[in-house]
Amino acid sequence: MLGGASKKMIDQRLKELEGKGMVIRTVLNERPIAVTYQLTEFGASALSILDQVRIWSESNQLEA
Repeated sequence: MLGGASKKMIDQRLKELEGKGMVIRTVLNERPIAVTYQLTEFGASALSILDQVRIWSESNQLEA
């Protein structure tokens, strides 16, 4: 789990991000099957904004 999020919740969010064009999902030809996610150019364009939110929340002692 990531920060208390269940695998199901993470999978749902990644599916949403893929649908919005923010990440690309790639299924690797391995056993067991593995999946990777990569930010698209559109998704990467949000990084500076998200970093500013992270800095603000840390300076105000808010947890994500």
